[in-house]
Amino acid sequence: MRSFLDSRGGDVTAAVENLWTSRTYLYRPGVREHTASIVKMVILETLLRQLAERHRQLPGAQAATAQGMIEASDNDDATTLWNDVGGAAGVGAYDRLAGLTQTTPNVAWGLTSTTPLDQIRLLRELAGHPSLLSKGAQLYELGLMSHVEASERWGVSGGVPGGVAVALKNGWLPESGGWQINSVGRIKGDDRDYLIAVMTSGDPSYDYGISTINGVSAIAFRELAERAAGRWGSGVGTAG
Repeated sequence: MRSFLDSRGGDVTAAVENLWTSRTYLYRPGVREHTASIVKMVILETLLRQLAERHRQLPGAQAATAQGMIEASDNDDATTLWNDVGGAAGVGAYDRLAGLTQTTPNVAWGLTSTTPLDQIRLLRELAGHPSLLSKGAQLYELGLMSHVEASERWGVSGGVPGGVAVALKNGWLPESGGWQINSVGRIKGDDRDYLIAVMTSGDPSYDYGISTINGVSAIAFRELAERAAGRWGSGVGTAG
């Protein structure tokens, strides 16, 4: 992984958690980046938690908006639900419940700052037990993330063969120093079950950032095959 990343321009930070062993691997931990549209994952988590606290079901209109926000990455839908949950204050309250310590919501939601490790914590709420979300809520959001539009099936799905379940959310944002390109998700199948978050900035182009994340994803998928042979331990590993 380090050899590959040494060959790439831009800034990269990443985290992978093997759910079979609870071992987490970090690359440049603590580096904060702008979320761009991956923040839409936590907007929906916040909404589902708030509805559960009020003993309410997801209304049909909000369900349609949530589908547009996740599957099509519609920004207007995201703004609607961001306002519905209370904006930065509402999302921040959920972040604290989820144990996020390196995330700061921004009133301009795409400029929320975070780290891959905090994104792994959010993914745990969708994949783990115990969770702030019910099993039904987990399956609902992961289902939307499993059906993103074809144009967005890149990033943490890179190098993952057909037949392996991929639930992801991507984000991208042109900034003055280059493109911010991010991808987070859960990969399950072929003797693997893991969470992955990769964030890049300073990319010279949109496609370049995607290529970097695709490469990281392919290496992670290949190397995690070691788990099946029993060569993975427990704890936390850090690189770079």
